[in-house]
Amino acid sequence: MKNRKKFYIAILILVTVVVGIKYIESRQSVEIVRGSTGIVRTFQWNYLMSQAINNDEIKLNVDGKDAHIDCNDIYVDDELHVMINDRILTSVFSCAVNRYYPGMIVIEKGNTRITVEADKNTALVNEEEKDLLTPAVLHRGDMYIPIDIIGEYLPYEYSWDSQTYTATLINTKPDEKIYPYIYDYRQVGKGSVVKDQADFGTCWAFASLTALESTLLPDGVYDFSEDHMTWHNGYNLDQSQGGEFNMSMAYLAAWNGPVYEELDPYGDGVSPDGLEPAFHVQEMQIIESKNFDSIKKSIFLYGGVQSSLYLSVNDANGISSPSYNADNRSYCYIGTEKANHDIVIVGWDDSYPASNFTTVPDGDGAFICMNSWGENFGDKGYFYVSYYDSNIGVHNIVYTGIESVNNYDNIYQSDLCGWVGQLGYNREYAYFANVYTAEKDEILKSAGFYATGADTEYEIYFVDDFENEDSFTDKKLIAKGSVANAGYYTIEADREYELKSGHKYAVVVYINTPNSVHPIAIEYRADDATSTVDISDGEGYISLNGNRWEYVEETQNCNLCLKMYTDDK
Repeated sequence: MKNRKKFYIAILILVTVVVGIKYIESRQSVEIVRGSTGIVRTFQWNYLMSQAINNDEIKLNVDGKDAHIDCNDIYVDDELHVMINDRILTSVFSCAVNRYYPGMIVIEKGNTRITVEADKNTALVNEEEKDLLTPAVLHRGDMYIPIDIIGEYLPYEYSWDSQTYTATLINTKPDEKIYPYIYDYRQVGKGSVVKDQADFGTCWAFASLTALESTLLPDGVYDFSEDHMTWHNGYNLDQSQGGEFNMSMAYLAAWNGPVYEELDPYGDGVSPDGLEPAFHVQEMQIIESKNFDSIKKSIFLYGGVQSSLYLSVNDANGISSPSYNADNRSYCYIGTEKANHDIVIVGWDDSYPASNFTTVPDGDGAFICMNSWGENFGDKGYFYVSYYDSNIGVHNIVYTGIESVNNYDNIYQSDLCGWVGQLGYNREYAYFANVYTAEKDEILKSAGFYATGADTEYEIYFVDDFENEDSFTDKKLIAKGSVANAGYYTIEADREYELKSGHKYAVVVYINTPNSVHPIAIEYRADDATSTVDISDGEGYISLNGNRWEYVEETQNCNLCLKMYTDDK
């Protein structure tokens, strides 16, 4: 009797399993929601397992460290393949990623070039067709690739831990350079249109916006207005007086631009007010002087690097310059003159012969640079500059954080001229804070500030309902970290903090910049160019140790460079 009962139970279980399988097979698709993004997958045998994994936390560990990624940047498909968003490849794996159209990307690292297309079972690896375990997927504008590509075709060992849901990759060639010995934006679709500054002293604006445009290429082709940048940067200079990249940084960080060229054409003597920016620039990195490795990495991973040269002011075509070789389109100045012209570095050739220069340098190698003197100069606007040129690579900036104008609803700031000078207590560290009054009910999202030197460490705090200096004792840590290069950075808060209309709030930064005695970036009236600085719009405080504070608009006659970004409730 007992055996017959067990038999019936077994039959019932079998029928239930079969019915369940048929039900699963009869369904065509399901939407699995992770965070705010839904990814549609086909029901297959491994669906329940993939659903369990995706509803948990998937970790990505690279070279022994957990990668800081969003939950929507990684998922497991119905065949249990780990899929990752191509947008994290640069930050996590130091790969160059160029998107040529939706559904096609090219991944480069070292001498390996991988072309991946959505819904295609093969990829091109150095122009050789290779099979993939599963195709890449295009979803809501983002490309998800199987992580096996990294482990199979780049120098990484890949493993998956099904117990902890951790994808682990170890770089087997950590000392290998991430970029090749020769690289040229014209060959990879990132060379923007060559422009002509004419007789104006606006090379700095042309170099800034050309570099910015190159960061967006090849995914998007844009032409931004140099006219608007030169007239709306907060400085008291006209187009004949020149400028520097700190003016570009101030203009972009303040969301004054970039604006499209068609809205403010160059050289017409008119620049309208009230134009809206096409993008919000949230990060700009300054590369240390003569660090050619960092310059090459930045070009390879992000965009063109704005730099400068000493060129003859009266010789726009360069033909009569003793440093310029018109036949070879090559330039090398060796001397003590300071830079007087901005260009954009868009590539390099380590084997470019020293003999190609009129002033013969000590060795081979040259950067490929893009000028703003029209296509009649050099090789249709491009030319080679020797690694041994005295000024190339001394002053460098790359525009790395270009975001949609919908990233934040509001910006609070008091430093429209940006980083004019520095302040501190003859120490590498200091605290600084800006106080803002919420214009409506909002949510604090991020803070923006300048790192005035390399390897800067920071801690960011928030003070709710600020009343006076005593309020700083109640500051809450909302973010901490470090940045490798000087520059402007936007750092997200660890969570959302509510702001009430009419209430005052403070954003506080503790900063530690090695080898600095004045680590805080400030805006003040330094010369005629900054004579229009208005310090009445700020409420800033500094402190050595976070206990005693001074109000800098009164004691130092300056504004602090510290912005607050919010969203409407």
